[in-house]
Amino acid sequence: MLNMVFYGLHVLLLVAFLATVSTAWTTPIGSQHRRESTIIIRSTNNVNDDTSITTRRELLHKTIRIGASTPAAALTLSALTHHPESASASIRPEEKKCDPGDARCRQGGELADDVPSGQPIPAVTNRITYVVQMIVDVGERRENDAGYLRFGLYGDDCPGSVKQLLLFLTRGIKSMNMDALEDALEVDYAPVSLMDGSGSVQNICSGKGIDFGVPSQSKAYSRSRGLRTAGPYFVPQGRPTPTLEGEAFPRPHSVAGLISVPAKGIGYGDASSGSGIIASELSDDEIFASAFTITAQEAAPLDKPNTAQQQRVIGQIIDNESMQFLERLANLPVQKKVGKVSSGPPLLKVRVRDVDVQKVKNESGKKGKKKSR
Repeated sequence: MLNMVFYGLHVLLLVAFLATVSTAWTTPIGSQHRRESTIIIRSTNNVNDDTSITTRRELLHKTIRIGASTPAAALTLSALTHHPESASASIRPEEKKCDPGDARCRQGGELADDVPSGQPIPAVTNRITYVVQMIVDVGERRENDAGYLRFGLYGDDCPGSVKQLLLFLTRGIKSMNMDALEDALEVDYAPVSLMDGSGSVQNICSGKGIDFGVPSQSKAYSRSRGLRTAGPYFVPQGRPTPTLEGEAFPRPHSVAGLISVPAKGIGYGDASSGSGIIASELSDDEIFASAFTITAQEAAPLDKPNTAQQQRVIGQIIDNESMQFLERLANLPVQKKVGKVSSGPPLLKVRVRDVDVQKVKNESGKKGKKKSR
Protein backbone atom coordinates (compact mmCIF):
# COMPACT_ATOMS: atom_id res chain seq x y z
CA MET A 1 0.00 0.00 0.00
CA LEU A 2 2.81 2.38 0.95
CA ASN A 3 4.63 1.56 -2.30
CA MET A 4 1.55 2.51 -4.30
CA VAL A 5 1.34 5.87 -2.49
CA PHE A 6 5.00 6.65 -3.26
CA TYR A 7 4.53 5.52 -6.87
CA GLY A 8 1.53 7.88 -7.30
CA LEU A 9 3.46 10.75 -5.76
CA HIS A 10 6.34 10.21 -8.21
CA VAL A 11 3.91 10.24 -11.11
CA LEU A 12 2.38 13.54 -9.96
CA LEU A 13 5.79 15.13 -9.54
CA LEU A 14 6.85 13.95 -12.99
CA VAL A 15 3.68 15.39 -14.58
CA ALA A 16 4.19 18.71 -12.80
CA PHE A 17 7.84 18.84 -13.93
CA LEU A 18 6.96 18.10 -17.56
CA ALA A 19 4.24 20.77 -17.51
CA THR A 20 6.71 23.33 -16.18
CA VAL A 21 9.31 22.44 -18.82
CA SER A 22 6.67 22.58 -21.58
CA THR A 23 5.52 26.03 -20.45
CA ALA A 24 9.07 27.33 -20.25
CA TRP A 25 9.84 25.91 -23.71
CA THR A 26 6.79 27.42 -25.43
CA THR A 27 6.86 30.78 -23.59
CA PRO A 28 10.42 31.73 -22.71
CA ILE A 29 11.04 34.50 -20.23
CA GLY A 30 11.44 37.89 -21.90
CA SER A 31 9.59 36.99 -25.12
CA GLN A 32 7.45 40.05 -24.77
CA HIS A 33 10.56 42.20 -24.43
CA ARG A 34 12.10 40.50 -27.47
CA ARG A 35 9.11 41.24 -29.64
CA GLU A 36 8.93 44.81 -28.41
CA SER A 37 12.67 45.33 -28.90
CA THR A 38 12.63 43.90 -32.41
CA ILE A 39 9.77 46.16 -33.47
CA ILE A 40 11.39 49.28 -32.05
CA ILE A 41 14.77 48.61 -33.61
CA ARG A 42 13.21 47.88 -36.99
CA SER A 43 11.20 51.07 -36.90
CA THR A 44 14.12 53.29 -35.88
CA ASN A 45 16.86 51.92 -38.13
CA ASN A 46 15.34 53.75 -41.11
CA VAL A 47 14.60 57.05 -39.35
CA ASN A 48 17.16 59.79 -39.00
CA ASP A 49 15.56 62.38 -36.78
CA ASP A 50 15.34 63.41 -33.10
CA THR A 51 12.41 61.04 -32.48
CA SER A 52 14.55 58.00 -33.33
CA ILE A 53 17.30 59.18 -30.98
CA THR A 54 14.83 59.58 -28.11
CA THR A 55 13.37 56.14 -28.75
CA ARG A 56 16.80 54.52 -28.75
CA ARG A 57 17.81 56.26 -25.53
CA GLU A 58 14.59 55.27 -23.77
CA LEU A 59 15.02 51.67 -24.90
CA LEU A 60 18.68 51.65 -23.79
CA HIS A 61 17.79 53.01 -20.34
CA LYS A 62 14.97 50.50 -20.05
CA THR A 63 17.35 47.67 -20.92
CA ILE A 64 19.91 48.84 -18.35
CA ARG A 65 17.22 48.94 -15.65
CA ILE A 66 16.28 45.38 -16.52
CA GLY A 67 19.94 44.49 -16.11
CA ALA A 68 20.20 42.67 -19.39
CA SER A 69 19.11 39.56 -17.53
CA THR A 70 17.10 38.11 -20.40
CA PRO A 71 18.14 37.04 -23.91
CA ALA A 72 15.85 39.73 -25.36
CA ALA A 73 17.47 42.43 -23.24
CA ALA A 74 20.95 41.27 -24.23
CA LEU A 75 19.93 41.30 -27.91
CA THR A 76 18.51 44.83 -27.55
CA LEU A 77 21.63 46.12 -25.81
CA SER A 78 23.83 44.62 -28.52
CA ALA A 79 21.74 46.19 -31.28
CA LEU A 80 21.90 49.61 -29.64
CA THR A 81 25.58 49.66 -28.76
CA HIS A 82 27.15 48.15 -31.90
CA HIS A 83 25.86 50.53 -34.60
CA PRO A 84 27.85 53.78 -34.19
CA GLU A 85 27.42 54.68 -37.86
CA SER A 86 23.65 54.53 -37.54
CA ALA A 87 23.69 56.75 -34.48
CA SER A 88 26.01 59.27 -36.09
CA ALA A 89 23.82 59.33 -39.21
CA SER A 90 20.83 60.13 -37.02
CA ILE A 91 22.58 63.03 -35.35
CA ARG A 92 24.06 64.45 -38.58
CA PRO A 93 21.98 67.48 -39.66
CA GLU A 94 20.28 67.11 -43.04
CA GLU A 95 20.69 69.69 -45.76
CA LYS A 96 17.41 71.33 -46.56
CA LYS A 97 16.98 72.30 -50.20
CA CYS A 98 14.18 74.26 -51.77
CA ASP A 99 11.60 72.82 -54.13
CA PRO A 100 13.01 73.18 -57.69
CA GLY A 101 9.50 74.08 -58.84
CA ASP A 102 9.45 77.17 -56.59
CA ALA A 103 10.16 80.32 -58.62
CA ARG A 104 12.46 81.51 -55.80
CA CYS A 105 14.58 78.34 -55.82
CA ARG A 106 18.14 79.02 -56.99
CA GLN A 107 21.06 76.83 -57.96
CA GLY A 108 22.55 75.02 -54.98
CA GLY A 109 19.10 74.55 -53.42
CA GLU A 110 18.98 78.01 -51.84
CA LEU A 111 15.63 79.78 -51.50
CA ALA A 112 15.73 83.45 -52.46
CA ASP A 113 13.59 86.03 -50.69
CA ASP A 114 11.91 87.19 -53.89
CA VAL A 115 11.35 86.00 -57.45
CA PRO A 116 14.27 87.10 -59.72
CA SER A 117 13.51 90.48 -61.24
CA GLY A 118 15.60 90.11 -64.37
CA GLN A 119 18.13 92.40 -66.02
CA PRO A 120 17.28 95.37 -68.26
CA ILE A 121 16.01 94.78 -71.79
CA PRO A 122 18.88 94.99 -74.31
CA ALA A 123 19.05 98.18 -76.31
CA VAL A 124 17.77 97.72 -79.86
CA THR A 125 20.83 98.18 -82.08
CA ASN A 126 19.58 96.42 -85.24
CA ARG A 127 16.30 96.33 -87.11
CA ILE A 128 13.96 93.57 -85.93
CA THR A 129 12.21 91.77 -88.79
CA TYR A 130 10.56 88.88 -86.91
CA VAL A 131 9.12 88.51 -83.42
CA VAL A 132 9.06 85.06 -81.80
CA GLN A 133 7.05 84.07 -78.74
CA MET A 134 7.86 80.78 -76.98
CA ILE A 135 5.76 79.30 -74.19
CA VAL A 136 8.04 77.31 -71.90
CA ASP A 137 6.90 74.86 -69.20
CA VAL A 138 9.00 74.27 -66.10
CA GLY A 139 8.64 70.75 -64.64
CA GLU A 140 6.27 67.90 -65.40
CA ARG A 141 2.51 68.42 -65.01
CA ARG A 142 2.91 72.02 -63.89
CA GLU A 143 0.14 73.64 -65.91
CA ASN A 144 0.38 76.91 -64.02
CA ASP A 145 4.19 77.02 -64.01
CA ALA A 146 5.01 78.40 -67.44
CA GLY A 147 6.49 81.55 -68.86
CA TYR A 148 6.98 83.50 -72.07
CA LEU A 149 10.14 84.32 -73.95
CA ARG A 150 9.56 87.00 -76.59
CA PHE A 151 12.44 87.98 -78.81
CA GLY A 152 13.09 89.77 -82.07
CA LEU A 153 15.38 88.58 -84.88
CA TYR A 154 17.74 90.64 -87.08
CA GLY A 155 16.65 89.34 -90.48
CA ASP A 156 18.29 92.16 -92.45
CA ASP A 157 21.76 91.70 -90.93
CA CYS A 158 22.03 87.89 -90.95
CA PRO A 159 19.25 86.51 -93.16
CA GLY A 160 20.73 83.00 -93.49
CA SER A 161 21.03 82.40 -89.74
CA VAL A 162 17.59 83.90 -89.04
CA LYS A 163 15.93 81.76 -91.73
CA GLN A 164 17.61 78.66 -90.32
CA LEU A 165 16.40 79.41 -86.77
CA LEU A 166 12.86 80.12 -87.97
CA LEU A 167 12.76 76.74 -89.71
CA PHE A 168 14.06 75.04 -86.56
CA LEU A 169 11.38 76.79 -84.47
CA THR A 170 8.51 75.91 -86.82
CA ARG A 171 8.44 73.50 -89.78
CA GLY A 172 11.82 71.94 -89.15
CA ILE A 173 15.23 71.74 -90.83
CA LYS A 174 15.72 69.33 -93.75
CA SER A 175 19.40 68.91 -94.44
CA MET A 176 19.75 65.37 -95.74
CA ASN A 177 20.56 64.62 -99.38
CA MET A 178 17.19 63.61 -100.79
CA ASP A 179 18.73 62.51 -104.10
CA ALA A 180 20.84 59.93 -102.27
CA LEU A 181 17.71 58.55 -100.63
CA GLU A 182 15.65 58.49 -103.83
CA ASP A 183 16.31 54.83 -104.52
CA ALA A 184 16.47 53.75 -100.87
CA LEU A 185 13.74 51.48 -99.57
CA GLU A 186 12.12 51.62 -96.14
CA VAL A 187 13.82 54.81 -94.98
CA ASP A 188 12.18 56.81 -92.19
CA TYR A 189 13.09 60.46 -91.59
CA ALA A 190 11.56 63.74 -90.44
CA PRO A 191 12.58 67.41 -90.28
CA VAL A 192 14.18 68.35 -86.96
CA SER A 193 12.11 70.98 -85.15
CA LEU A 194 11.74 72.47 -81.69
CA MET A 195 8.01 71.90 -82.03
CA ASP A 196 8.07 68.11 -82.40
CA GLY A 197 7.48 67.63 -78.68
CA SER A 198 11.15 67.25 -77.74
CA GLY A 199 12.36 70.85 -77.80
CA SER A 200 13.72 71.77 -74.39
CA VAL A 201 16.42 73.51 -72.38
CA GLN A 202 19.43 71.19 -72.63
CA ASN A 203 21.97 73.10 -70.59
CA ILE A 204 22.06 75.86 -68.00
CA CYS A 205 25.26 77.70 -67.19
CA SER A 206 24.52 79.24 -63.80
CA GLY A 207 23.38 82.82 -64.34
CA LYS A 208 25.18 83.02 -67.71
CA GLY A 209 22.87 81.51 -70.29
CA ILE A 210 20.65 78.66 -71.41
CA ASP A 211 20.79 76.35 -74.43
CA PHE A 212 17.71 75.19 -76.35
CA GLY A 213 17.68 72.18 -78.64
CA VAL A 214 16.46 68.69 -79.53
CA PRO A 215 18.63 66.13 -77.68
CA SER A 216 17.77 63.15 -79.89
CA GLN A 217 16.15 63.11 -83.33
CA SER A 218 15.27 59.43 -83.08
CA LYS A 219 13.47 59.88 -79.75
CA ALA A 220 11.66 62.93 -81.10
CA TYR A 221 10.55 60.94 -84.15
CA SER A 222 9.28 57.98 -82.11
CA ARG A 223 7.50 60.22 -79.59
CA SER A 224 5.75 62.23 -82.28
CA ARG A 225 4.39 59.00 -83.81
CA GLY A 226 3.57 57.15 -80.61
CA LEU A 227 6.27 54.51 -81.12
CA ARG A 228 8.60 52.93 -78.59
CA THR A 229 11.63 53.43 -80.82
CA ALA A 230 12.34 55.04 -84.16
CA GLY A 231 13.19 51.65 -85.65
CA PRO A 232 16.18 50.43 -87.66
CA TYR A 233 15.30 52.41 -90.79
CA PHE A 234 15.29 55.88 -89.21
CA VAL A 235 17.85 58.31 -90.64
CA PRO A 236 18.53 61.57 -88.74
CA GLN A 237 19.09 64.93 -90.42
CA GLY A 238 22.73 65.93 -90.83
CA ARG A 239 24.36 69.31 -90.35
CA PRO A 240 22.98 71.95 -92.76
CA THR A 241 25.14 72.97 -95.71
CA PRO A 242 26.53 75.31 -96.83
CA THR A 243 27.88 76.69 -93.54
CA LEU A 244 27.25 80.29 -92.54
CA GLU A 245 30.56 81.44 -91.03
CA GLY A 246 30.85 84.12 -93.76
CA GLU A 247 27.70 85.91 -92.56
CA ALA A 248 27.93 89.17 -90.61
CA PHE A 249 28.11 89.37 -86.82
CA PRO A 250 25.63 92.16 -85.98
CA ARG A 251 26.66 92.79 -82.33
CA PRO A 252 28.83 91.29 -79.55
CA HIS A 253 27.61 89.19 -76.62
CA SER A 254 27.86 92.20 -74.32
CA VAL A 255 24.59 92.04 -72.35
CA ALA A 256 21.90 89.65 -71.12
CA GLY A 257 18.95 88.74 -73.31
CA LEU A 258 20.70 88.12 -76.67
CA ILE A 259 19.76 85.27 -79.04
CA SER A 260 22.84 83.49 -80.35
CA VAL A 261 23.57 80.60 -82.74
CA PRO A 262 26.82 78.80 -83.71
CA ALA A 263 28.90 80.76 -86.23
CA LYS A 264 28.67 77.98 -88.83
CA GLY A 265 24.94 77.53 -88.28
CA ILE A 266 22.57 75.42 -86.23
CA GLY A 267 23.93 71.92 -85.78
CA TYR A 268 27.55 73.05 -85.45
CA GLY A 269 27.43 74.02 -81.77
CA ASP A 270 30.53 73.15 -79.74
CA ALA A 271 30.51 74.75 -76.33
CA SER A 272 27.73 77.31 -76.20
CA SER A 273 27.22 78.90 -72.77
CA GLY A 274 29.84 76.63 -71.28
CA SER A 275 27.84 73.48 -71.93
CA GLY A 276 30.97 71.59 -72.92
CA ILE A 277 29.28 69.99 -75.91
CA ILE A 278 31.94 68.98 -78.45
CA ALA A 279 30.50 68.87 -81.97
CA SER A 280 33.02 66.33 -83.25
CA GLU A 281 31.97 63.87 -80.54
CA LEU A 282 28.25 64.01 -81.32
CA SER A 283 26.41 61.59 -83.57
CA ASP A 284 24.06 62.91 -86.25
CA ASP A 285 21.20 62.02 -83.91
CA GLU A 286 22.49 64.53 -81.31
CA ILE A 287 23.89 67.43 -83.33
CA PHE A 288 20.85 69.68 -82.67
CA ALA A 289 21.02 69.28 -78.87
CA SER A 290 22.47 72.79 -78.52
CA ALA A 291 20.82 74.71 -81.33
CA PHE A 292 20.69 78.26 -79.95
CA THR A 293 21.55 80.16 -76.79
CA ILE A 294 19.95 82.99 -74.83
CA THR A 295 22.52 84.87 -72.77
CA ALA A 296 21.78 85.80 -69.15
CA GLN A 297 24.83 88.07 -68.87
CA GLU A 298 27.80 89.20 -70.92
CA ALA A 299 29.44 86.26 -72.73
CA ALA A 300 32.69 87.53 -74.28
CA PRO A 301 34.11 84.00 -74.99
CA LEU A 302 31.39 83.53 -77.60
CA ASP A 303 32.85 86.44 -79.61
CA LYS A 304 36.33 84.95 -80.11
CA PRO A 305 36.83 84.64 -83.89
CA ASN A 306 37.79 81.39 -85.58
CA THR A 307 37.18 79.28 -82.49
CA ALA A 308 34.81 76.41 -81.82
CA GLN A 309 33.01 78.58 -79.25
CA GLN A 310 32.30 81.47 -81.61
CA GLN A 311 28.62 82.30 -82.02
CA ARG A 312 26.58 84.91 -83.82
CA VAL A 313 24.03 87.21 -82.15
CA ILE A 314 20.93 87.23 -84.36
CA GLY A 315 18.30 88.68 -82.03
CA GLN A 316 17.30 89.89 -78.58
CA ILE A 317 14.64 89.71 -75.85
CA ILE A 318 12.14 92.55 -76.21
CA ASP A 319 10.14 92.84 -72.94
CA ASN A 320 10.58 92.86 -69.16
CA GLU A 321 8.43 89.78 -68.54
CA SER A 322 10.71 87.71 -70.78
CA MET A 323 13.84 89.05 -69.05
CA GLN A 324 12.39 88.10 -65.67
CA PHE A 325 11.56 84.57 -66.87
CA LEU A 326 15.01 84.27 -68.45
CA GLU A 327 16.58 85.11 -65.09
CA ARG A 328 14.60 82.35 -63.46
CA LEU A 329 15.54 79.78 -66.12
CA ALA A 330 19.22 80.70 -65.92
CA ASN A 331 19.23 80.08 -62.16
CA LEU A 332 17.26 76.82 -62.01
CA PRO A 333 18.95 73.99 -60.06
CA VAL A 334 20.96 71.73 -62.36
CA GLN A 335 21.83 68.06 -62.27
CA LYS A 336 25.13 67.59 -60.46
CA LYS A 337 27.98 66.19 -62.50
CA VAL A 338 31.57 65.47 -61.56
CA GLY A 339 33.74 68.44 -62.44
CA LYS A 340 30.75 70.63 -63.38
CA VAL A 341 29.30 72.33 -60.35
CA SER A 342 27.32 75.18 -61.87
CA SER A 343 26.57 73.93 -65.38
CA GLY A 344 24.44 71.09 -66.69
CA PRO A 345 20.92 69.98 -67.59
CA PRO A 346 18.15 71.44 -65.40
CA LEU A 347 16.96 69.33 -62.48
CA LEU A 348 13.38 69.83 -63.68
CA LYS A 349 12.44 69.24 -67.30
CA VAL A 350 12.08 72.56 -69.12
CA ARG A 351 10.06 71.99 -72.29
CA VAL A 352 8.95 74.27 -75.13
CA ARG A 353 5.17 73.99 -75.34
CA ASP A 354 4.41 76.33 -78.23
CA VAL A 355 6.06 78.77 -80.64
CA ASP A 356 4.50 81.65 -82.53
CA VAL A 357 6.31 83.72 -85.17
CA GLN A 358 5.15 87.08 -86.52
CA LYS A 359 6.77 89.09 -89.27
CA VAL A 360 7.22 92.78 -88.43
CA LYS A 361 5.73 95.44 -90.72
CA ASN A 362 8.11 96.64 -93.38
CA GLU A 363 8.88 100.28 -94.10
CA SER A 364 5.97 100.62 -96.52
CA GLY A 365 3.57 99.76 -93.70
CA LYS A 366 2.51 96.41 -95.08
CA LYS A 367 2.36 93.61 -92.57
CA GLY A 368 4.16 90.41 -93.44
CA LYS A 369 2.58 86.99 -93.43
CA LYS A 370 2.50 84.97 -90.27
CA LYS A 371 4.83 81.98 -90.27
CA SER A 372 3.17 78.60 -90.21
CA ARG A 373 3.79 76.32 -87.25
